[in-house]
Amino acid sequence: MISHRTLLTTADEILALADSLRQRDTIAFDTEFIRETTFFPIVEIIQVATEEESWLVDAHAFKKNFRPGPHGGFDPAIQPLLDVFRDKSILKVLHAAQGDQECLFTSFGVVATPTIDTAVAASLCGYGEGIGLGKLLKAKLGVTIAKGHARTNWSVRPLPAQLIDYAHADVEHLVSLGRQLLDELNGLGRREWALEASAKWEEAKLYEGDPAEMAQKMARGGRLDKTGFAALRGLVRWREQRVRQLNLPRRWVADDTVLLDLAHVRPKDLEHLAAFRGLNKGELKNSGEAILAALREQPEEGERAPGKTSRLEMPSADEVQSLELLRCFIGILADEHRIASKHLLSTGQLLPLLRSKAGTPDELVRQGLLGQEAAQLIGEELIAFMQGKRALSLQGGRIRIAKLEQQIG
Repeated sequence: MISHRTLLTTADEILALADSLRQRDTIAFDTEFIRETTFFPIVEIIQVATEEESWLVDAHAFKKNFRPGPHGGFDPAIQPLLDVFRDKSILKVLHAAQGDQECLFTSFGVVATPTIDTAVAASLCGYGEGIGLGKLLKAKLGVTIAKGHARTNWSVRPLPAQLIDYAHADVEHLVSLGRQLLDELNGLGRREWALEASAKWEEAKLYEGDPAEMAQKMARGGRLDKTGFAALRGLVRWREQRVRQLNLPRRWVADDTVLLDLAHVRPKDLEHLAAFRGLNKGELKNSGEAILAALREQPEEGERAPGKTSRLEMPSADEVQSLELLRCFIGILADEHRIASKHLLSTGQLLPLLRSKAGTPDELVRQGLLGQEAAQLIGEELIAFMQGKRALSLQGGRIRIAKLEQQIG
C-alpha cells in the first residue's frame, strides 16, 4: 500500500487524483471533521483510497468564501473529486457511513452513491450490530489500527505525522475489507440487501432535518395534548432555522427539554417567556416574538398528539410475556442465520406480529410486518412458532428450537 504523505491542496492534484480514481470500480473514503461548537460539521480532511494507494485531501485548503451549510462556498477546484463520489459506475466503501455522508452534504451539497457501508455489511454477516472498524479489520484482515483521536483538532497545519498515519489507517484497508464482506454477502445471498440498507444514508433529506419528525420523537412520552404538540412542532421549526442561521449546536440555542416544557406551559407574552428558565436573555431579545409565534401554532385537521397510546395499542399482561418469548425466538433465528436482529424485525413490529393471523410469509410482507428478505429468511419459522409448532428448550446451556408435530394446547 502506497500512502501518500503530502496533503493534496491544489486543483492539479485533485484532477490527478480524480483521474486515478475513475480507473477503478471500487474506492473507499472517510472524512475528518470538527463539530463541537457548530451545528454543521466542518470538514478538514477527506481520505480516499484504492486497494493499492491512499491519499489525504486537505479540504481546509479549498475553502473559498466558505459559509456553513449545503453548497458551503468551497473552491470549484474540488469538484472533480465530488464528481467521482457521485459516479454511479464506482462503488464507494465507507464504515458507519452516516457521519461521512452528512459531512459531504452539509459541506458540498452532495452525497456519495452507490455505497457499501461495512458496518451494515458486517451486521448482515453475523458480526453484530455497530461493530467498530478496528474490530472488524482485525476479524476479517488481521489488521490492527490505532484509535484514540476522536477529539483531535483536524484544522491544525501542518498536520502532525502521527495524525497523517491515523488518517491513512482509516481508509487504506477499506477496499479490501469491502470486497471480502461483499464476497461473504454473496455467499449468504445478501449482497443486494446490504447495498439497499447502505443506500439509506444516500438520501439527502436525512441531513436536512424534518421538524415534524423531530417533534414526533420528542413528544413520545405522552405529556402533550394536540395543542401542545402543535406548539412543540412550531418551536422545533424555529430552532432548526435558528441553529442553521447561527451555526451553533441545537443545545446551545435551546435544549429539547426546554422546548418540551415551553410547549407544555405555552407562555402567552414576553414577560412570562422571560421568566422561563433555560432560555438565555440574548436569545429572548432576538427571538422572543418568533418563539411566541411558534407557541401559537395550531393542530392540523384530525391531528392527534403522539405518545397518547390507546388501549388497543398497549399489550395485555399475557401479551407482555409473549412478546419476550417472541424477542427471544427472533434473537435465536438471527444468531442461526448470522444476521443482526434489527434487519429482521423492528421493536414496533413485534406487537402487530403477535396479533397477526397471517398464515404465509407473503401475508406478513403484505401486512408490513416483515421485509421481503426477512420473510424469505425466517417467515416460515415465525409462522410455525406463532402457530405453536416450535418449542424452545435448553440443551447444554444453550437455547434450541425444536419442531413439534402438533400444536400445543
